[in-house]
Amino acid sequence: MLSLVGFILVIVMVALVIRGKIALPPILILLPTIAVLFLGLTGYLVPPKAEVAAPMDIVTCFKTLQTYLGSGLSSVLNTAALFTFAVVFFNVLADAGVFDFIVGKVMKYIGNNVSLVLLMTCLLTAISHLDGSGATTWLITAPTMLPLFNAMNISPIVLLLYIALVSGVENMLPWTSALARVSASTGLEARAIWSALIPAQIFGLVLLFVSCFIVGPMLKKRGAGMSDDEFEKMRSGMLQTKEPTLKVSKGVLYFDIIFLVCIVICLLKGWINTNVAFMIGLSVALIVNCKSAKEMTAQIKKHGANALNMVMIIFSIGMLVGVMKGSGMMEAMTNTLVGMMPESMGKHLSFIIAMLAVPLSMAVGSDTLYMVMAPIFGNMAAAFGGSMMAAACACTIGACVAVNLCLVAPTPYLALGLCGVEMKDNLKYCFIPTWVLGIVLALVATLTGAIPL
Repeated sequence: MLSLVGFILVIVMVALVIRGKIALPPILILLPTIAVLFLGLTGYLVPPKAEVAAPMDIVTCFKTLQTYLGSGLSSVLNTAALFTFAVVFFNVLADAGVFDFIVGKVMKYIGNNVSLVLLMTCLLTAISHLDGSGATTWLITAPTMLPLFNAMNISPIVLLLYIALVSGVENMLPWTSALARVSASTGLEARAIWSALIPAQIFGLVLLFVSCFIVGPMLKKRGAGMSDDEFEKMRSGMLQTKEPTLKVSKGVLYFDIIFLVCIVICLLKGWINTNVAFMIGLSVALIVNCKSAKEMTAQIKKHGANALNMVMIIFSIGMLVGVMKGSGMMEAMTNTLVGMMPESMGKHLSFIIAMLAVPLSMAVGSDTLYMVMAPIFGNMAAAFGGSMMAAACACTIGACVAVNLCLVAPTPYLALGLCGVEMKDNLKYCFIPTWVLGIVLALVATLTGAIPL
């Protein structure tokens, strides 16, 4: 019964996510609650302080649920703290003009070259996506680059594809919502998942940047480009960046850039935990860039709201994870699936997941892949000698690069609106290169040991 209820819970959850009529927190909270009440009242759960399953009254059911919730929340507290401090940290630096300053410097060296325009798109996407916010990335990059793409007769769908793929690969950073969700659902450290995926992530970014010099000439042959005079006028307009919200000196600006580089290096080296890094980082950034306690509080209020929705989702994941694990549903579902899995196929499960993760994410949504399927796949892989880490890496690669193909998430539709592209054209043009990139990154992860063959 535990297995059956678990599968019904997953199916209903996926269906509700796909329909998009209900926000994630109610889905992740109410469905597990209903499952616990049903299993508790019918005698399939172990009551508190008991050793065997037995029927419970409704009060005892809620006490049992509270036990599960406590366990689940404790597993996601670090993730919630990381996401909150990281989002505010990057937005404080953005308000200080750090990212505008970097983009402005880069723009001075770009010429009337289609390949360099694509390269600039990749650079701007990589910079704007440092905070892991897909909406922020699209709102910064698409409006900035679209006029240049239109003037140079480059299809907006090329812009859409490059922003989606670069931000998707970069979304594997440990402070992003993607790693926050898969970390919360699997119980693995976000930094540990990232460490396993670093070679694939670096390879993916290098591949995309190099591809600019291959795709550029191809677009040039199809009529892309503009006159030198037209380009100079366009570049002058792009270099007129808006005044930063926080008025800081050049010295402070340079300090912010060096400080950001130092934090990234510390994380790469594993010298400091991500939570500690961004808690200290935000504290330093507020003191250095703000002139008063009032201004610091204003920054926290302004950008803290950006993290609230994700923090609620993370805590809701805590409810789901606590119920699935505490009730025994996760173990029962795993045992059922393992019993159905041929031995010859089971040992390659993580690799198979990695190969199919892109279309799977497109169909059911990255949220479902991160929060529901990843822990199930992880337990199945472990039963055949694999690991939860390998399954988490497999799911993360596919869901990250395919995020803009997802039919059930809001951000892709924001992207389509900003670029003036329809979803059918997005799927037609972007699906194959996205899946190919996902397979390539999975192969790199396999060669580097993150995903065993």
